[in-house]
Amino acid sequence: MTKSYLLLYNGVSALLWTYILYHCLIDISNGYHSFEPGHGTPHKFMIATQLFNSSFEFLHSVFGLVPTPIPTLLLQSFARLIILVGICYVIPESPANYNIFTFAGLTLAWSITEIIRYGFYVLKLGKFTVPYSILWLRYSAFFILYPLGLVCESATVYNSYEVIESRLPRYSKFLKYALPLYIPGFLYLYSYMIKQRGKVLRREKEKLI
Repeated sequence: MTKSYLLLYNGVSALLWTYILYHCLIDISNGYHSFEPGHGTPHKFMIATQLFNSSFEFLHSVFGLVPTPIPTLLLQSFARLIILVGICYVIPESPANYNIFTFAGLTLAWSITEIIRYGFYVLKLGKFTVPYSILWLRYSAFFILYPLGLVCESATVYNSYEVIESRLPRYSKFLKYALPLYIPGFLYLYSYMIKQRGKVLRREKEKLI
């Protein structure tokens, strides 16, 4: 039952992020101006998807359904929710929400990362043969996607700071101290993935010997 549930969860999550990637590419082709200030909350679907993933994956870790450490999950969720809830939802008029270079960049980084990750687990849980190329991609794409996400996330917060400071001065102080935490948080996640990559790929090579 647990494997069936996780297979369903990962399959649904992969589809959700594929939908997000698809619409991001359409937005980029249209100049990324599908949202304009004063027309509601931008990126609603991505906000809902990330809240869904963050909530369920925290519970999965707490109840031992997956081996992912809770600090790793919290760091990933914290960084993304600062953007999606703290900026898209709280400050929808921020120009950073529809910047083709920063917000589109972080959307690409997040969605491609999640499509690879959830797709990999679908193959693994579904007892399909996982090609080495997919395994390698799962544990190597982060070398590019994580730094891209870091730069774009930081730029999105920075470009929203002036709007936040004028509207919510106390919240702007929180972001002022939260933004520097991106660096140690990024280093923790990056080093964690490097260690995981070494373990998994080494184990896979040993199977081939």
